[in-house]
This record gives sequence, C-alpha cells and structure tokens, in this order.
Amino acid sequence: MLNNIFKLSEKKRDKPFQGKNRIFLPNEYPRRTCGNLFILSIIAALAAIVITIKDDLINKKIDILINNFYSFSQQYGLGIDDILLQGRHKTSLSDIQNKINLSRKDNILKINLPELKNSLEELPWVKNAEIRRFFFPNILQIHLQEKNVIALWQYGNKFYPVDSSGNIIKASYIPNRPILVIVGRKAPEKINELLQIISTTPELAKQIKAAVLHAGRRWDVIFNDIENGITVKLPEKDTQKAWKKFAEINTRHGLLKRKLTIIDLRYQNKISVTVDTVENVTN
Repeated sequence: MLNNIFKLSEKKRDKPFQGKNRIFLPNEYPRRTCGNLFILSIIAALAAIVITIKDDLINKKIDILINNFYSFSQQYGLGIDDILLQGRHKTSLSDIQNKINLSRKDNILKINLPELKNSLEELPWVKNAEIRRFFFPNILQIHLQEKNVIALWQYGNKFYPVDSSGNIIKASYIPNRPILVIVGRKAPEKINELLQIISTTPELAKQIKAAVLHAGRRWDVIFNDIENGITVKLPEKDTQKAWKKFAEINTRHGLLKRKLTIIDLRYQNKISVTVDTVENVTN
C-alpha cells in the first residue's frame, strides 16, 4: 500500500502542473547567470585585496622583526671583525673596498653572499670570487681568482692585456716579464688558436716576441726582436702542418740563427727565405 502511494506521488511529480492557478513567468536564466557571475567576481576581487593588504602588513612586520634581530645580534657579537683577502695580485684594494662596502657595523649574517660575489666579479681583473663566513671570530674570507694575461694587444698606440679566454681586460697593466705582443683587429679572439699551434714546440714559442693577424685569417710571427727580428709568415690553411715543417727545417739548418728577415711558409712544398736576396730551401 505504501509502495503504491510513493509510486503514485512520483508519477504525479513527473508531470508538469496543469491547474488553472499556474502563473507562467518569463525565462530569465541567462540574465540571472550573468548577474551572479558579476557579483562573484566583485567578491573575489575584494577578497584578493583584503588578502594582499593582510600579506603586506605581515611582510612589513616580518621585515621589522628581521631588522631588529640583525641589529640586536650585531650588538652582541655578530658584527664583522675582519675581512681576509686571498689571491689578490692585480686588483687594487680600494676597488675591492668600493665593491663590498662593508664595515664593523654590518651584521655578518645579513651579508648577501651571492650578490657580493657577483659584485666582485664585475672588477676587470677578477675571474672568479669565493666568499665564506667564519663565526666567532667573525671573519669574512674572500678568495679571488684573477685573470691570467697571455698577451698584449696593440691597438693604435695603446696596449691592452688579453686573458686566457681571448677577452680584453679593460685595466692598466705593466708586465713584469716578457710577454707576447699581438696586432690585428681580431687578434685577441684568435690568439688561442695560434698559441695551440706554437705550444707544440716550446723552445721556438719562447723566442716569439710578436704576432700579427692579417685580415683575420693568417698570422705572421716575429722572432727575437720586434723591430729587427725574423718574420715567419704562416699560411691560412694547414697552419699546424706548416709550423711542424718549419720546426724540423730549423732544427736541421738553424734558420733562426742566420741573418734572415723573412721566412715564408705560405707555399706548399717549399720555404722561401729573404735576406737581401731570395734563396729557396726546397723539400
């Protein structure tokens, strides 16, 4: 009996109301939906503003607490007592001081080591910087790896040091040892190619005083004296092979001990040498 009642009532609910008292209203679902979405967006925006303001206030309070902590800890033993430098040879102490800009009043915990590292590596002579903290005593240790000068690039009447990566070091430099002088617009960026070739014969490499790059393609190397030395003209292609051939002939015939001005290696199967006249040494 009860089951039948429930079934009956379900059947009645499935059918729309057909009575005379039913009032039909126009369908407003699209407009109502847009209105609801608009109200929800306003509520979401207000919530975001409240959260942002709240977060800013929290962040400000956190910053105040952190600054108070740094100030308190600095007063009770966490200041900077000493800064130790290692590896400094060419970099001036004043340049380093200007970059780090630290004093005993600074808290050793507050120092941003990555930022300080990047700042030091902006100095012209610094290739790499490593920084460490040592607490009690409060010491900041800075280890510098400076750039190695492999040549002096002559541009006009000025000379610029060139590092092992072929980059020009924009700093004054007075060499304390004999150093290779290079000439040519692209000479710094191509110097390592030449050094790789001549390094196969260390005794010959030591005698080279200057190198001139022509049109960015091939080198002349000058032995013994920049003004009055012997010029060896290297070919654009197969440079390594030509240099090896020159080294062998020099060992047999002592070319660099003769009164020559030019040794030309640009031709295949022969070396042309010049004094006042031209004589050929053919293999």
